[in-house]
Amino acid sequence: MANTTFTGPVVALNGFIGGANENAGDTQQGGKVSWTVSDASTVTIATGTRAGETLSAVGNDGVMIYVDNGFSNAPTYAFSNGTQWIRLLTTTVAIATDA
Repeated sequence: MANTTFTGPVVALNGFIGGANENAGDTQQGGKVSWTVSDASTVTIATGTRAGETLSAVGNDGVMIYVDNGFSNAPTYAFSNGTQWIRLLTTTVAIATDA
């Protein structure tokens, strides 16, 4: 699969891989390991050949990532508001079916 940068909205009919991609080469985004929380504005790759690589929320407004310890050491998605990584947390069912 190609690595591409988009400047506008992206529509995915078959979805996105949001977590660590076990089938990825270690040079692809996220590689084979997920990000871990360093502090409110920085996440880090903890293991592998990219261990220690960081991603700052500053300057990455709108970027969404998968973090393996983002909520009480449990996995979650997070997005950058340009200053901090904000976890996406909900206990509400996102998709419901009508009876």
